[in-house]
Amino acid sequence: MTKHDLIIRIAGEGGEGIISAGDMITQACARAGLDVYTFKTFPAEIKGGYAMYQLRASSERLYNQGDSFDVLCAFNGEAYDLNHTRLQPGTVLVYDSPGGDFEPDIPEGVHAYPIPMTATAKDLKSPRAKNMVALGALSQLFDIPEASLREVIAAKFARKGDTVVQANLTAFAQGRALAAAQTKTDAYAVEHAKEKRDVVVMSGNHAIGLGALIAGLDFYSAYPITPATEIAQYVARHLPKRGGTLIQAEDEIASISQVVGASYAGKKAMTATSGPGLSLMSEMLGMAFMSETPCVVVDVQRGGPSTGLPTKHEQSDLFLAVHGSHGDAGRIVLAVESVQDCIGLTVQAFNLAEKYQVPVLLLSDGSLAFSTQTIPYPDPDSYQKVERKRWDGEGEYKRYAQTEDHISPMADPGTHGATHIATGLEHNELGMPNYTPANHEAMQAKRFGKLKDVVTDFPAAEIDGDGEAELGIIAWGSSIGVVREAVQRLRDEGRKVKGFYPKLLCPLPAGQFEAFGATCGRLLIPEVNYQGQLAHFVRAETSLRPESYTVCGGLPFTPGMIVRKVKEMLA
Repeated sequence: MTKHDLIIRIAGEGGEGIISAGDMITQACARAGLDVYTFKTFPAEIKGGYAMYQLRASSERLYNQGDSFDVLCAFNGEAYDLNHTRLQPGTVLVYDSPGGDFEPDIPEGVHAYPIPMTATAKDLKSPRAKNMVALGALSQLFDIPEASLREVIAAKFARKGDTVVQANLTAFAQGRALAAAQTKTDAYAVEHAKEKRDVVVMSGNHAIGLGALIAGLDFYSAYPITPATEIAQYVARHLPKRGGTLIQAEDEIASISQVVGASYAGKKAMTATSGPGLSLMSEMLGMAFMSETPCVVVDVQRGGPSTGLPTKHEQSDLFLAVHGSHGDAGRIVLAVESVQDCIGLTVQAFNLAEKYQVPVLLLSDGSLAFSTQTIPYPDPDSYQKVERKRWDGEGEYKRYAQTEDHISPMADPGTHGATHIATGLEHNELGMPNYTPANHEAMQAKRFGKLKDVVTDFPAAEIDGDGEAELGIIAWGSSIGVVREAVQRLRDEGRKVKGFYPKLLCPLPAGQFEAFGATCGRLLIPEVNYQGQLAHFVRAETSLRPESYTVCGGLPFTPGMIVRKVKEMLA
């Protein structure tokens, strides 16, 4: 049979080229016009430890990494041990033998192809080309476009010279020859694309960087932290080309302080971090709210608390994102669903920050950060860009003037007649410190009053399905893509289910939640955190009483997990 999608998992020791091999297959499939969705996981150590790359390729639209693999390519015994329980009848095992460090006991019904990856690489005097041998074997066995793979390999190693390129192509060809000598017993193959498309393969982190550049980013302050560092690396390559500035700060406190300072100076400014860094930024986020200074902070969530799981997936920073500051400090919180979303929602984050003069937190996660997906080639001119309200030079300048929409005009330092103070102290309309009860009440009402229009200003949350439903599933972040597929599977089985996919999480669009809940018999909120954080806010701010389904093992949900949970609830 030829499936609409094929899922290949490559697993082994970190440093063996697991991730590189997966990236090359992904690029080759994308060049051939296929939709791709990847998931990768690797240890926090610099080298060594278990690494895994899972690729899903299809001629149809993909929304997630899939349930499990059709094909496991095991580079070593640990990879086999960690995945062999998923080798069900009909699945495929490609493994390193003879010459590897293990000989598996092949489960009944599993198609197995021993390929001497290590031995072949050594015979070719290219021991690091083990992954190229595996790549060739997978290409031959599952009809992954050979020409596209050769192009990708040549491009990958071009800067190292022709000798290295040829050595890797030789190992790739040898892998194909070894696989061709096998008797193929399975029927899996990558489905050929219906047509070539104008697409690009990007990771979530790179897409956020691109979105920031499209939005008009002027200043980026970076402090390295997994899994957000790739955003800074992307911006560092491209921001200077357009006259922008990137600085590596000494820590996260300095990073957010520089961002607030650059924004005060009239620049669109941003930083990116993960949970531990966001914790350190909480005081300056309060300062940004008090001084009404626009800024964007990306939080690429990882497993916590404390240092936690630095390279693993979680969605557990929502409490921190919404309430991470002393006092009553407001902000806008958005959560991205996909790589495509990472571009568009980053632009929206800047637009909201500039319009409402508040900090905007954009939540991504470890799975989406490193995931690569096929997306339409971005057109920067298709995105609307919003600029902050500026003083027109008329009359006395009041930085914090009470206005009808609660938004006061800004003026860059040095603007004639617009001298003012931006302070963390409570202040009057001119910016002068003022601690009277009446003034504090009025200024807090002003600052929070701005946020009342955000819900109507932001696109309404998507509803997946019509009419009444036995059960509605509310999903946020990258879990949305998983729920999309689960809802479709359940509907195909005749189940009456709907999905609701909010991307604005603060201020919570409570009315939209209420309206959706009114059409569903029961509600379920799946979240990759222990406490059910969005469910907590929904219960607190609406009359709804959704049921929580939480996991926090460092891996995202799969569609099958959601399907099983819904069936259990509806039984």
